[in-house]
Amino acid sequence: MATNRSSSAEEAGATSGAAEAVRGELNAREERIDVFELSEITDEIDEFFSLLQSFLLGIGSISLVIAGVSILNVMLMSTVERREEIGVMRAVGVKKGEVLRMMLIEAGLLGLVGAVGGVVVSILLAAGLYLGTTVGLDILLDPTNLFYLALAFTFGIAVSLLSGLYPAWKAASERPVDALRD
Repeated sequence: MATNRSSSAEEAGATSGAAEAVRGELNAREERIDVFELSEITDEIDEFFSLLQSFLLGIGSISLVIAGVSILNVMLMSTVERREEIGVMRAVGVKKGEVLRMMLIEAGLLGLVGAVGGVVVSILLAAGLYLGTTVGLDILLDPTNLFYLALAFTFGIAVSLLSGLYPAWKAASERPVDALRD
């Protein structure tokens, strides 16, 4: 196995040397031809895919921020609409921690529904990719894809819980008298 790696490394060095010799011989006086090595082409392809990956990561990050702000807005509106209800619960003895937990569970359920929807859409898109192109099933069922799917699912719920934290704290911290007065 070690001889294969060293021979391929020697071959890569030999092709680089041969390319330099061809460039030197044919372009001695003026630049007449371009000699491309396979390593240069693969480097450019790698650079393109790296740029594409960064672009898609940026789009995904923006989507997560928008989703987090949307959940924050929904939870704030929920606490405003249920202000009297929360005030009555606090007046009859429900503790701050219980109100906080109830609101966080609501935010978590919103995140769960969104995360399940995202996973279902991802699976359907992968199935469409498999049926519509020549992508092999071994590529789609790669364990790293399942890891990223689980990571996205977990991250969706975490963003939801973080977005619901402030409205839940705000609802739990309000004095019952103030909530019932308005």
